[in-house]
Amino acid sequence: MLDAAIDQIHHETVVDALRAHAARIPDHPLFTFLPDGEEAEPSLTFAALDAKARAVAASLHTAHVEPGSRALLLFQPGQDFVVAFFGCLYAGVVAVPAYLPHPAQRARGLLRLAGIAEDAQPAAVLTTAGIQAAIETTARTIPEVQETAWLAVDTIADGAGAGWSAPSPEPKSVAFLQYTSGSTGRPKGVMVTHGNLTHNTDLIRTSLGMDESTVVVGWLPPYHDMGLISMIIVPAMMGIHSVSMPTVAFLQSPVRWLRAMSTYRGTLSAAPNFAFDLCTRKVTEEERATLDLSSWAVATNGAEPVRAESMKRFAEAFASTGFPPETIVPVYGLAESTLLVSGAPVERPWVFRSFDDGELERGTAVVVPDDSPGARVLVSCGVSRTLDVAVVDPQARTRRRPGQVGEIWVAGDSVAVGYWQRPDLTRESFEATLAGEEDRGPYMRTGDLGFQTEDGLFVCGRIKDVIIVGGRNHYPHDIERTAESAHPAIRPGCVAAFGVDADGAEQVVVAAELRREAGDGSDREAQEGVVNAVLRAVSQEHRLTVREVVLLPAGTLPKTSSGKLQRRETRKEYLAGRSPWTAQH
Repeated sequence: MLDAAIDQIHHETVVDALRAHAARIPDHPLFTFLPDGEEAEPSLTFAALDAKARAVAASLHTAHVEPGSRALLLFQPGQDFVVAFFGCLYAGVVAVPAYLPHPAQRARGLLRLAGIAEDAQPAAVLTTAGIQAAIETTARTIPEVQETAWLAVDTIADGAGAGWSAPSPEPKSVAFLQYTSGSTGRPKGVMVTHGNLTHNTDLIRTSLGMDESTVVVGWLPPYHDMGLISMIIVPAMMGIHSVSMPTVAFLQSPVRWLRAMSTYRGTLSAAPNFAFDLCTRKVTEEERATLDLSSWAVATNGAEPVRAESMKRFAEAFASTGFPPETIVPVYGLAESTLLVSGAPVERPWVFRSFDDGELERGTAVVVPDDSPGARVLVSCGVSRTLDVAVVDPQARTRRRPGQVGEIWVAGDSVAVGYWQRPDLTRESFEATLAGEEDRGPYMRTGDLGFQTEDGLFVCGRIKDVIIVGGRNHYPHDIERTAESAHPAIRPGCVAAFGVDADGAEQVVVAAELRREAGDGSDREAQEGVVNAVLRAVSQEHRLTVREVVLLPAGTLPKTSSGKLQRRETRKEYLAGRSPWTAQH
Protein backbone atom coordinates (compact mmCIF):
# COMPACT_ATOMS: atom_id res chain seq x y z
CA MET A 1 0.00 0.00 0.00
CA LEU A 2 2.81 2.44 0.84
CA ASP A 3 4.31 2.09 -2.61
CA ALA A 4 1.03 1.96 -4.53
CA ALA A 5 0.63 4.39 -7.38
CA ILE A 6 -1.96 7.11 -7.04
CA ASP A 7 -4.15 5.67 -9.78
CA GLN A 8 -4.37 2.42 -7.84
CA ILE A 9 -5.61 4.08 -4.65
CA HIS A 10 -9.25 5.01 -4.37
CA HIS A 11 -10.78 6.84 -1.45
CA GLU A 12 -14.49 7.45 -1.21
CA THR A 13 -14.04 10.93 0.27
CA VAL A 14 -11.31 13.49 0.83
CA VAL A 15 -11.63 12.84 4.58
CA ASP A 16 -10.73 9.18 4.05
CA ALA A 17 -7.87 10.23 1.77
CA LEU A 18 -6.37 12.72 4.22
CA ARG A 19 -6.48 10.18 7.05
CA ALA A 20 -4.80 7.57 4.89
CA HIS A 21 -2.06 9.98 3.78
CA ALA A 22 -1.51 11.11 7.39
CA ALA A 23 -0.77 7.48 8.28
CA ARG A 24 1.21 6.70 5.09
CA ILE A 25 3.30 9.87 4.63
CA PRO A 26 2.82 11.78 7.93
CA ASP A 27 5.77 14.15 7.62
CA HIS A 28 5.45 14.99 3.95
CA PRO A 29 4.57 18.65 3.28
CA LEU A 30 1.00 19.14 2.13
CA PHE A 31 0.52 22.93 2.20
CA THR A 32 3.25 25.55 2.05
CA PHE A 33 2.06 29.15 2.30
CA LEU A 34 3.96 32.28 1.30
CA PRO A 35 2.18 35.15 3.13
CA ASP A 36 4.02 37.87 1.21
CA GLY A 37 4.51 35.81 -1.93
CA GLU A 38 8.20 35.40 -1.09
CA GLU A 39 9.05 33.80 2.28
CA ALA A 40 7.38 30.56 3.35
CA GLU A 41 5.80 29.70 6.67
CA PRO A 42 6.62 26.24 8.06
CA SER A 43 4.79 23.72 5.89
CA LEU A 44 1.63 22.00 7.07
CA THR A 45 2.26 18.24 6.89
CA PHE A 46 -0.37 15.57 6.35
CA ALA A 47 -0.14 14.47 10.00
CA ALA A 48 -0.31 18.07 11.27
CA LEU A 49 -3.41 18.86 9.22
CA ASP A 50 -5.07 15.65 10.37
CA ALA A 51 -4.40 16.54 14.04
CA LYS A 52 -5.54 20.16 13.65
CA ALA A 53 -8.66 19.18 11.73
CA ARG A 54 -9.57 16.70 14.46
CA ALA A 55 -9.13 19.46 17.06
CA VAL A 56 -11.46 21.81 15.16
CA ALA A 57 -14.00 19.01 14.68
CA ALA A 58 -13.95 18.20 18.40
CA SER A 59 -14.41 21.91 19.22
CA LEU A 60 -17.40 22.13 16.88
CA HIS A 61 -18.89 19.11 18.63
CA THR A 62 -18.28 20.69 22.04
CA ALA A 63 -19.99 23.88 20.82
CA HIS A 64 -23.05 21.76 19.85
CA VAL A 65 -22.63 22.42 16.14
CA GLU A 66 -24.40 19.39 14.72
CA PRO A 67 -23.44 17.41 11.60
CA GLY A 68 -25.28 18.81 8.58
CA SER A 69 -25.40 22.34 9.97
CA ARG A 70 -23.43 25.08 8.26
CA ALA A 71 -20.31 26.92 9.39
CA LEU A 72 -19.27 30.25 7.85
CA LEU A 73 -15.53 30.45 7.17
CA LEU A 74 -14.08 33.98 7.44
CA PHE A 75 -10.34 33.95 6.77
CA GLN A 76 -7.55 35.56 4.90
CA PRO A 77 -5.88 33.04 2.55
CA GLY A 78 -3.55 30.72 4.43
CA GLN A 79 -3.20 27.60 6.53
CA ASP A 80 -5.86 28.61 9.07
CA PHE A 81 -8.48 28.46 6.33
CA VAL A 82 -7.31 24.97 5.32
CA VAL A 83 -7.47 23.75 8.93
CA ALA A 84 -10.96 25.18 9.42
CA PHE A 85 -12.23 23.72 6.14
CA PHE A 86 -11.04 20.20 6.92
CA GLY A 87 -12.22 20.57 10.53
CA CYS A 88 -15.72 21.07 9.16
CA LEU A 89 -15.43 18.04 6.86
CA TYR A 90 -14.18 15.89 9.74
CA ALA A 91 -17.13 16.99 11.89
CA GLY A 92 -19.71 16.47 9.13
CA VAL A 93 -20.45 20.20 9.20
CA VAL A 94 -21.10 21.90 5.86
CA ALA A 95 -18.34 24.45 5.21
CA VAL A 96 -19.35 27.82 3.76
CA PRO A 97 -16.26 29.69 2.51
CA ALA A 98 -16.86 33.44 2.18
CA TYR A 99 -14.83 36.49 1.22
CA LEU A 100 -13.92 38.73 4.12
CA PRO A 101 -15.45 42.20 3.66
CA HIS A 102 -12.80 44.39 2.02
CA PRO A 103 -11.94 47.43 4.18
CA ALA A 104 -12.42 49.78 1.21
CA GLN A 105 -15.89 48.35 0.45
CA ARG A 106 -16.95 47.22 3.89
CA ALA A 107 -20.61 48.16 3.45
CA ARG A 108 -20.93 46.19 0.23
CA GLY A 109 -18.91 43.30 1.65
CA LEU A 110 -21.17 43.09 4.69
CA LEU A 111 -24.23 43.20 2.44
CA ARG A 112 -22.96 40.18 0.49
CA LEU A 113 -21.96 38.40 3.71
CA ALA A 114 -25.45 39.06 5.07
CA GLY A 115 -26.92 37.53 1.90
CA ILE A 116 -24.83 34.38 2.31
CA ALA A 117 -25.68 34.16 6.03
CA GLU A 118 -29.39 34.60 5.33
CA ASP A 119 -29.25 31.81 2.78
CA ALA A 120 -26.95 29.36 4.62
CA GLN A 121 -28.27 29.95 8.18
CA PRO A 122 -24.90 29.13 9.81
CA ALA A 123 -24.67 27.52 13.23
CA ALA A 124 -21.05 28.65 13.66
CA VAL A 125 -18.51 31.14 12.38
CA LEU A 126 -14.92 29.90 12.08
CA THR A 127 -12.15 32.49 11.87
CA THR A 128 -8.95 33.61 13.64
CA ALA A 129 -8.66 35.54 16.89
CA GLY A 130 -7.43 38.63 15.05
CA ILE A 131 -10.23 38.66 12.51
CA GLN A 132 -12.81 37.92 15.20
CA ALA A 133 -11.66 40.94 17.21
CA ALA A 134 -11.86 43.13 14.11
CA ILE A 135 -15.25 42.18 12.70
CA GLU A 136 -17.34 40.21 15.24
CA THR A 137 -19.23 43.24 16.57
CA THR A 138 -20.10 44.42 13.07
CA ALA A 139 -20.88 40.92 11.80
CA ARG A 140 -23.28 40.30 14.66
CA THR A 141 -25.51 43.03 13.26
CA ILE A 142 -26.44 40.39 10.68
CA PRO A 143 -29.51 38.65 12.19
CA GLU A 144 -28.42 35.15 11.11
CA VAL A 145 -25.06 35.56 12.86
CA GLN A 146 -26.27 37.03 16.15
CA GLU A 147 -26.70 33.72 17.96
CA THR A 148 -23.97 31.69 16.27
CA ALA A 149 -20.94 30.18 18.00
CA TRP A 150 -17.61 31.82 17.05
CA LEU A 151 -14.49 29.64 17.02
CA ALA A 152 -11.00 31.06 16.52
CA VAL A 153 -9.16 28.07 15.07
CA ASP A 154 -5.71 29.50 15.79
CA THR A 155 -6.45 29.32 19.53
CA ILE A 156 -7.50 25.64 19.51
CA ALA A 157 -4.77 23.35 20.85
CA ASP A 158 -3.71 20.57 18.49
CA GLY A 159 -4.27 18.03 21.24
CA ALA A 160 -7.93 19.00 21.59
CA GLY A 161 -8.89 16.36 19.06
CA ALA A 162 -6.76 13.52 20.44
CA GLY A 163 -9.79 11.50 21.45
CA TRP A 164 -11.95 12.57 18.53
CA SER A 165 -13.01 9.85 16.12
CA ALA A 166 -14.15 11.47 12.89
CA PRO A 167 -16.94 9.51 11.18
CA SER A 168 -16.51 8.79 7.48
CA PRO A 169 -18.91 11.03 5.57
CA GLU A 170 -21.37 9.56 3.10
CA PRO A 171 -20.46 10.32 -0.52
CA LYS A 172 -23.94 11.80 -1.04
CA SER A 173 -23.63 14.21 1.89
CA VAL A 174 -22.93 17.87 1.20
CA ALA A 175 -19.30 18.83 1.90
CA PHE A 176 -19.53 22.58 1.33
CA LEU A 177 -21.58 25.35 -0.23
CA GLN A 178 -19.82 27.25 -3.02
CA TYR A 179 -21.42 30.66 -3.33
CA THR A 180 -21.11 32.06 -6.82
CA SER A 181 -18.35 34.65 -7.18
CA GLY A 182 -20.51 37.38 -8.61
CA SER A 183 -22.59 39.70 -6.44
CA THR A 184 -26.35 39.21 -6.73
CA GLY A 185 -29.29 40.29 -4.66
CA ARG A 186 -29.54 36.79 -3.23
CA PRO A 187 -26.40 34.65 -3.48
CA LYS A 188 -26.73 31.08 -4.75
CA GLY A 189 -24.97 28.33 -2.83
CA VAL A 190 -23.93 25.37 -4.98
CA MET A 191 -24.24 22.16 -2.95
CA VAL A 192 -21.05 20.17 -3.58
CA THR A 193 -21.07 16.64 -2.17
CA HIS A 194 -18.18 14.45 -1.07
CA GLY A 195 -18.93 12.23 -4.07
CA ASN A 196 -18.69 15.25 -6.39
CA LEU A 197 -15.24 16.04 -4.98
CA THR A 198 -13.98 12.50 -5.47
CA HIS A 199 -15.28 12.27 -9.02
CA ASN A 200 -13.98 15.68 -10.10
CA THR A 201 -10.59 15.06 -8.50
CA ASP A 202 -10.27 11.89 -10.55
CA LEU A 203 -11.36 13.76 -13.70
CA ILE A 204 -8.75 16.46 -13.03
CA ARG A 205 -6.06 13.85 -12.31
CA THR A 206 -6.64 11.88 -15.49
CA SER A 207 -7.25 14.93 -17.71
CA LEU A 208 -4.08 16.71 -16.61
CA GLY A 209 -1.79 13.70 -16.26
CA MET A 210 -1.19 14.21 -12.54
CA ASP A 211 0.70 11.69 -10.37
CA GLU A 212 2.52 11.48 -7.03
CA SER A 213 5.31 13.73 -8.35
CA THR A 214 2.96 16.63 -9.12
CA VAL A 215 3.68 19.88 -7.25
CA VAL A 216 0.87 22.45 -7.42
CA VAL A 217 1.72 26.16 -7.16
CA GLY A 218 -0.70 29.08 -7.32
CA TRP A 219 -2.32 32.21 -5.94
CA LEU A 220 -6.03 31.62 -6.50
CA PRO A 221 -8.28 32.53 -3.55
CA PRO A 222 -9.47 29.54 -1.50
CA TYR A 223 -13.04 30.88 -1.44
CA HIS A 224 -13.31 30.44 -5.22
CA ASP A 225 -13.98 27.01 -6.77
CA MET A 226 -10.80 27.05 -8.88
CA GLY A 227 -8.59 27.83 -5.88
CA LEU A 228 -10.37 25.59 -3.40
CA ILE A 229 -10.46 22.51 -5.60
CA SER A 230 -7.13 22.77 -7.44
CA MET A 231 -5.03 24.13 -4.57
CA ILE A 232 -6.57 22.39 -1.53
CA ILE A 233 -8.93 19.49 -2.29
CA VAL A 234 -6.95 17.80 -5.08
CA PRO A 235 -3.57 17.88 -3.21
CA ALA A 236 -5.19 16.48 -0.05
CA MET A 237 -6.97 13.80 -2.07
CA MET A 238 -3.87 12.78 -4.03
CA GLY A 239 -1.24 13.18 -1.32
CA ILE A 240 0.83 15.80 -3.14
CA HIS A 241 2.46 19.14 -2.27
CA SER A 242 0.65 22.48 -2.74
CA VAL A 243 2.37 25.89 -2.56
CA SER A 244 0.24 29.03 -2.45
CA MET A 245 0.29 32.76 -1.81
CA PRO A 246 -2.40 35.44 -1.37
CA THR A 247 -3.95 36.74 -4.56
CA VAL A 248 -2.91 40.29 -3.66
CA ALA A 249 0.75 39.20 -3.47
CA PHE A 250 0.54 38.01 -7.08
CA LEU A 251 -1.32 41.09 -8.29
CA GLN A 252 1.23 43.42 -6.66
CA SER A 253 4.14 41.58 -8.28
CA PRO A 254 3.20 38.91 -10.85
CA VAL A 255 6.74 37.54 -10.95
CA ARG A 256 6.14 36.04 -7.49
CA TRP A 257 3.91 33.37 -9.03
CA LEU A 258 6.58 32.40 -11.53
CA ARG A 259 9.36 32.62 -8.95
CA ALA A 260 7.46 30.18 -6.72
CA MET A 261 7.06 27.83 -9.69
CA SER A 262 10.81 28.07 -10.25
CA THR A 263 11.84 27.71 -6.59
CA TYR A 264 9.53 24.82 -5.68
CA ARG A 265 9.87 23.10 -9.08
CA GLY A 266 6.15 23.38 -9.61
CA THR A 267 4.65 21.12 -12.25
CA LEU A 268 1.04 22.33 -12.33
CA SER A 269 -0.65 25.68 -11.87
CA ALA A 270 -4.11 26.98 -12.72
CA ALA A 271 -5.00 30.57 -13.54
CA PRO A 272 -7.52 32.68 -15.46
CA ASN A 273 -6.52 34.14 -18.82
CA PHE A 274 -5.82 37.62 -17.43
CA ALA A 275 -2.97 36.27 -15.26
CA PHE A 276 -0.98 35.16 -18.30
CA ASP A 277 -1.45 38.61 -19.87
CA LEU A 278 -0.43 40.31 -16.61
CA CYS A 279 2.81 38.32 -16.43
CA THR A 280 3.60 39.04 -20.07
CA ARG A 281 3.20 42.78 -19.48
CA LYS A 282 4.70 43.17 -16.01
CA VAL A 283 7.57 40.67 -15.63
CA THR A 284 10.80 42.35 -16.78
CA GLU A 285 13.62 40.87 -18.82
CA GLU A 286 15.85 41.00 -15.72
CA GLU A 287 13.27 39.05 -13.72
CA ARG A 288 12.82 36.49 -16.50
CA ALA A 289 16.56 35.85 -16.48
CA THR A 290 16.27 34.57 -12.87
CA LEU A 291 13.52 32.03 -13.63
CA ASP A 292 13.69 28.35 -14.49
CA LEU A 293 10.22 27.22 -15.60
CA SER A 294 11.35 23.98 -17.25
CA SER A 295 9.58 21.87 -14.60
CA TRP A 296 6.17 23.39 -15.47
CA ALA A 297 4.24 20.58 -17.17
CA VAL A 298 0.64 21.85 -17.12
CA ALA A 299 -0.66 25.43 -16.92
CA THR A 300 -4.44 25.31 -17.05
CA ASN A 301 -6.13 28.40 -18.46
CA GLY A 302 -9.76 28.74 -17.41
CA ALA A 303 -12.40 30.57 -15.30
CA GLU A 304 -12.91 33.22 -18.01
CA PRO A 305 -12.79 33.25 -21.83
CA VAL A 306 -9.54 31.64 -23.04
CA ARG A 307 -7.75 33.79 -25.63
CA ALA A 308 -5.34 32.37 -28.19
CA GLU A 309 -3.26 35.54 -28.39
CA SER A 310 -2.71 35.55 -24.61
CA MET A 311 -1.40 32.00 -24.72
CA LYS A 312 0.93 32.74 -27.64
CA ARG A 313 2.31 35.92 -26.06
CA PHE A 314 3.00 34.22 -22.73
CA ALA A 315 4.72 31.24 -24.34
CA GLU A 316 6.91 33.52 -26.45
CA ALA A 317 7.72 35.87 -23.56
CA PHE A 318 8.86 33.04 -21.28
CA ALA A 319 10.49 30.71 -23.80
CA SER A 320 13.90 31.80 -22.47
CA THR A 321 13.00 30.44 -19.01
CA GLY A 322 12.56 26.91 -20.34
CA PHE A 323 8.76 27.19 -20.35
CA PRO A 324 7.46 24.62 -22.87
CA PRO A 325 4.84 26.26 -25.13
CA GLU A 326 2.60 23.19 -25.08
CA THR A 327 2.31 23.55 -21.29
CA ILE A 328 -0.76 25.81 -21.44
CA VAL A 329 -3.91 23.68 -21.40
CA PRO A 330 -7.27 25.42 -22.01
CA VAL A 331 -10.03 24.09 -19.74
CA TYR A 332 -13.74 24.64 -19.26
CA GLY A 333 -15.58 24.31 -15.99
CA LEU A 334 -17.86 25.92 -13.43
CA ALA A 335 -18.78 25.63 -9.77
CA GLU A 336 -22.01 23.81 -10.64
CA SER A 337 -19.87 20.94 -11.93
CA THR A 338 -17.54 21.11 -8.88
CA LEU A 339 -14.79 22.57 -11.09
CA LEU A 340 -13.63 20.84 -14.27
CA VAL A 341 -15.88 19.84 -17.17
CA SER A 342 -13.45 19.43 -20.04
CA GLY A 343 -9.81 20.04 -20.84
CA ALA A 344 -7.70 19.90 -23.95
CA PRO A 345 -5.67 16.69 -24.01
CA VAL A 346 -2.25 17.41 -22.51
CA GLU A 347 -0.67 15.68 -25.49
CA ARG A 348 -2.43 18.10 -27.90
CA PRO A 349 -3.40 21.19 -25.91
CA TRP A 350 -3.20 23.97 -28.49
CA VAL A 351 -6.10 23.95 -30.93
CA PHE A 352 -7.00 27.39 -32.34
CA ARG A 353 -9.50 27.86 -35.12
CA SER A 354 -10.83 30.95 -36.89
CA PHE A 355 -14.60 31.11 -37.41
CA ASP A 356 -16.86 33.57 -39.19
CA ASP A 357 -18.23 35.81 -36.44
CA GLY A 358 -21.45 36.57 -38.30
CA GLU A 359 -22.17 32.88 -38.83
CA LEU A 360 -21.46 32.18 -35.18
CA GLU A 361 -24.05 34.76 -34.18
CA ARG A 362 -26.48 32.97 -36.48
CA GLY A 363 -25.70 29.67 -34.81
CA THR A 364 -23.24 27.93 -37.12
CA ALA A 365 -19.48 27.48 -36.79
CA VAL A 366 -17.86 28.08 -40.19
CA VAL A 367 -14.07 27.81 -40.36
CA VAL A 368 -12.42 30.66 -42.29
CA PRO A 369 -8.81 31.72 -42.96
CA ASP A 370 -7.18 33.57 -40.08
CA ASP A 371 -6.94 36.81 -42.04
CA SER A 372 -10.56 36.84 -43.21
CA PRO A 373 -12.69 39.90 -42.37
CA GLY A 374 -14.81 39.11 -39.36
CA ALA A 375 -12.70 36.10 -38.36
CA ARG A 376 -12.99 35.19 -34.70
CA VAL A 377 -10.33 32.98 -33.16
CA LEU A 378 -11.60 30.45 -30.62
CA VAL A 379 -9.69 27.96 -28.50
CA SER A 380 -10.81 24.36 -28.04
CA CYS A 381 -11.39 23.30 -24.45
CA GLY A 382 -11.00 19.68 -25.45
CA VAL A 383 -13.23 16.86 -24.34
CA SER A 384 -14.50 15.50 -21.06
CA ARG A 385 -13.25 12.06 -20.14
CA THR A 386 -16.07 11.09 -17.80
CA LEU A 387 -18.89 13.66 -18.12
CA ASP A 388 -21.67 13.75 -20.71
CA VAL A 389 -21.32 17.16 -22.42
CA ALA A 390 -24.15 18.02 -24.80
CA VAL A 391 -24.72 21.10 -26.95
CA VAL A 392 -28.45 21.69 -26.96
CA ASP A 393 -31.18 23.80 -28.52
CA PRO A 394 -32.62 24.95 -25.17
CA GLN A 395 -36.10 25.63 -26.57
CA ALA A 396 -36.53 22.30 -28.38
CA ARG A 397 -34.36 20.42 -25.82
CA THR A 398 -32.65 18.56 -28.67
CA ARG A 399 -28.97 18.00 -29.38
CA ARG A 400 -27.34 20.30 -31.87
CA ARG A 401 -25.29 18.75 -34.64
CA PRO A 402 -21.48 19.18 -34.71
CA GLY A 403 -20.64 22.75 -35.63
CA GLN A 404 -24.02 24.11 -34.51
CA VAL A 405 -24.12 26.56 -31.61
CA GLY A 406 -26.28 25.79 -28.60
CA GLU A 407 -26.35 25.83 -24.83
CA ILE A 408 -23.79 23.59 -23.10
CA TRP A 409 -25.43 20.99 -20.85
CA VAL A 410 -23.49 18.66 -18.54
CA ALA A 411 -24.42 15.40 -16.79
CA GLY A 412 -22.38 13.10 -14.57
CA ASP A 413 -21.11 12.52 -11.06
CA SER A 414 -19.19 15.80 -10.85
CA VAL A 415 -22.40 17.80 -11.27
CA ALA A 416 -23.55 19.28 -7.96
CA VAL A 417 -26.94 18.39 -6.52
CA GLY A 418 -28.38 21.90 -6.80
CA TYR A 419 -28.60 25.26 -5.11
CA TRP A 420 -29.04 25.37 -1.34
CA GLN A 421 -32.66 26.12 -0.36
CA ARG A 422 -33.56 27.03 -3.96
CA PRO A 423 -35.76 24.17 -5.23
CA ASP A 424 -37.26 26.10 -8.16
CA LEU A 425 -33.88 27.28 -9.41
CA THR A 426 -32.45 23.79 -8.87
CA ARG A 427 -35.17 22.26 -11.04
CA GLU A 428 -34.57 24.86 -13.74
CA SER A 429 -30.77 24.56 -13.76
CA PHE A 430 -29.96 20.99 -12.66
CA GLU A 431 -32.85 18.84 -13.83
CA ALA A 432 -32.99 19.44 -17.59
CA THR A 433 -33.83 16.53 -19.88
CA LEU A 434 -33.35 16.00 -23.60
CA ALA A 435 -36.46 15.41 -25.69
CA GLY A 436 -36.57 11.76 -26.67
CA GLU A 437 -33.67 10.91 -24.36
CA GLU A 438 -35.42 11.03 -20.99
CA ASP A 439 -33.42 7.99 -19.88
CA ARG A 440 -30.23 10.10 -19.91
CA GLY A 441 -29.23 12.88 -17.54
CA PRO A 442 -30.55 14.83 -15.78
CA TYR A 443 -28.44 17.64 -17.22
CA MET A 444 -27.16 20.83 -15.66
CA ARG A 445 -27.71 23.88 -17.83
CA THR A 446 -24.56 26.01 -17.85
CA GLY A 447 -25.98 29.12 -19.52
CA ASP A 448 -22.92 29.08 -21.80
CA LEU A 449 -23.04 28.91 -25.56
CA GLY A 450 -20.74 26.65 -27.53
CA PHE A 451 -20.36 24.01 -30.20
CA GLN A 452 -18.51 20.74 -30.69
CA THR A 453 -16.29 19.60 -33.56
CA GLU A 454 -13.69 16.88 -33.97
CA ASP A 455 -11.34 19.31 -32.16
CA GLY A 456 -13.48 19.28 -29.01
CA LEU A 457 -15.65 21.83 -27.23
CA PHE A 458 -15.52 25.50 -28.19
CA VAL A 459 -17.16 28.05 -25.89
CA CYS A 460 -18.30 31.13 -27.80
CA GLY A 461 -20.59 33.13 -25.53
CA ARG A 462 -23.16 33.14 -22.75
CA ILE A 463 -26.90 32.96 -22.72
CA LYS A 464 -26.74 34.74 -19.43
CA ASP A 465 -25.53 38.34 -19.40
CA VAL A 466 -22.79 37.69 -16.86
CA ILE A 467 -19.66 39.78 -17.50
CA ILE A 468 -16.38 38.09 -16.52
CA VAL A 469 -13.51 40.43 -15.69
CA GLY A 470 -10.33 39.17 -14.07
CA GLY A 471 -11.85 35.75 -13.49
CA ARG A 472 -14.74 37.24 -11.49
CA ASN A 473 -18.40 37.27 -12.46
CA HIS A 474 -20.16 40.63 -12.52
CA TYR A 475 -23.90 40.75 -13.01
CA PRO A 476 -25.10 43.61 -15.22
CA HIS A 477 -28.13 44.51 -13.13
CA ASP A 478 -25.89 45.14 -10.10
CA ILE A 479 -23.65 47.50 -12.08
CA GLU A 480 -26.72 49.16 -13.60
CA ARG A 481 -28.24 49.75 -10.20
CA THR A 482 -25.01 51.34 -8.98
CA ALA A 483 -24.74 53.58 -12.05
CA GLU A 484 -28.39 54.57 -11.88
CA SER A 485 -28.00 55.84 -8.31
CA ALA A 486 -24.68 57.58 -9.01
CA HIS A 487 -26.21 60.83 -10.30
CA PRO A 488 -29.74 62.35 -10.30
CA ALA A 489 -29.52 63.17 -14.03
CA ILE A 490 -29.66 59.46 -14.97
CA ARG A 491 -33.09 58.05 -15.87
CA PRO A 492 -34.22 55.25 -13.53
CA GLY A 493 -34.44 51.87 -15.26
CA CYS A 494 -32.59 53.19 -18.29
CA VAL A 495 -29.05 51.95 -17.77
CA ALA A 496 -27.40 49.03 -19.59
CA ALA A 497 -24.09 47.39 -18.61
CA PHE A 498 -22.40 44.90 -20.90
CA GLY A 499 -19.00 43.43 -21.69
CA VAL A 500 -16.89 44.04 -24.77
CA ASP A 501 -13.59 42.59 -25.95
CA ALA A 502 -10.92 45.28 -25.71
CA ASP A 503 -7.13 44.96 -25.62
CA GLY A 504 -7.39 41.17 -25.36
CA ALA A 505 -9.69 41.12 -22.34
CA GLU A 506 -13.34 41.60 -21.45
CA GLN A 507 -14.13 45.11 -20.20
CA VAL A 508 -17.28 46.89 -19.08
CA VAL A 509 -19.27 49.56 -20.88
CA VAL A 510 -22.11 51.44 -19.18
CA ALA A 511 -24.78 53.13 -21.29
CA ALA A 512 -27.16 55.48 -19.49
CA GLU A 513 -30.04 57.65 -20.63
CA LEU A 514 -30.27 61.18 -19.25
CA ARG A 515 -33.49 62.62 -17.89
CA ARG A 516 -35.19 64.95 -20.33
CA GLU A 517 -34.90 67.83 -17.88
CA ALA A 518 -31.12 67.28 -17.78
CA GLY A 519 -30.80 69.13 -21.09
CA ASP A 520 -29.84 68.19 -24.61
CA GLY A 521 -26.30 67.06 -23.77
CA SER A 522 -24.59 70.21 -24.99
CA ASP A 523 -23.32 71.11 -21.51
CA ARG A 524 -20.00 69.24 -21.56
CA GLU A 525 -19.10 70.10 -17.99
CA ALA A 526 -22.39 68.74 -16.69
CA GLN A 527 -21.93 65.56 -18.73
CA GLU A 528 -18.43 65.06 -17.37
CA GLY A 529 -19.87 65.32 -13.87
CA VAL A 530 -22.32 62.49 -14.62
CA VAL A 531 -19.62 60.32 -16.20
CA ASN A 532 -17.21 60.81 -13.30
CA ALA A 533 -19.96 59.98 -10.80
CA VAL A 534 -20.66 56.67 -12.60
CA LEU A 535 -16.97 55.77 -12.87
CA ARG A 536 -16.43 56.49 -9.19
CA ALA A 537 -19.51 54.63 -7.98
CA VAL A 538 -18.83 51.47 -10.01
CA SER A 539 -15.18 51.48 -8.95
CA GLN A 540 -16.06 51.81 -5.27
CA GLU A 541 -18.95 49.34 -5.24
CA HIS A 542 -17.63 46.66 -7.57
CA ARG A 543 -13.83 47.15 -7.63
CA LEU A 544 -14.27 47.45 -11.37
CA THR A 545 -12.86 49.90 -13.91
CA VAL A 546 -15.41 50.90 -16.54
CA ARG A 547 -13.92 51.20 -20.01
CA GLU A 548 -16.52 53.67 -21.30
CA VAL A 549 -19.58 55.51 -20.07
CA VAL A 550 -21.99 56.51 -22.83
CA LEU A 551 -24.69 59.10 -22.10
CA LEU A 552 -27.76 58.90 -24.30
CA PRO A 553 -30.93 60.91 -24.90
CA ALA A 554 -34.10 59.64 -23.23
CA GLY A 555 -35.78 56.80 -25.09
CA THR A 556 -32.61 55.66 -26.88
CA LEU A 557 -31.86 52.27 -25.29
CA PRO A 558 -33.51 49.32 -27.08
CA LYS A 559 -36.31 47.67 -25.11
CA THR A 560 -38.95 45.03 -25.75
CA SER A 561 -42.59 45.89 -26.20
CA SER A 562 -43.08 45.16 -22.51
CA GLY A 563 -40.34 47.62 -21.57
CA LYS A 564 -37.62 45.07 -20.80
CA LEU A 565 -34.08 46.28 -21.50
CA GLN A 566 -32.36 44.46 -24.38
CA ARG A 567 -28.72 44.31 -23.35
CA ARG A 568 -27.57 42.26 -26.31
CA GLU A 569 -29.16 44.66 -28.78
CA THR A 570 -27.67 47.56 -26.84
CA ARG A 571 -24.22 46.01 -27.10
CA LYS A 572 -24.71 45.39 -30.82
CA GLU A 573 -25.65 49.02 -31.45
CA TYR A 574 -22.69 50.23 -29.42
CA LEU A 575 -20.23 48.05 -31.35
CA ALA A 576 -21.77 49.17 -34.63
CA GLY A 577 -21.24 52.81 -33.62
CA ARG A 578 -24.78 53.81 -34.54
CA SER A 579 -25.79 57.37 -33.69
CA PRO A 580 -26.08 58.65 -30.99
CA TRP A 581 -23.46 56.25 -29.56
CA THR A 582 -20.64 58.56 -28.63
CA ALA A 583 -18.36 57.52 -25.79
CA GLN A 584 -17.98 60.01 -22.95
CA HIS A 585 -14.95 58.35 -21.33
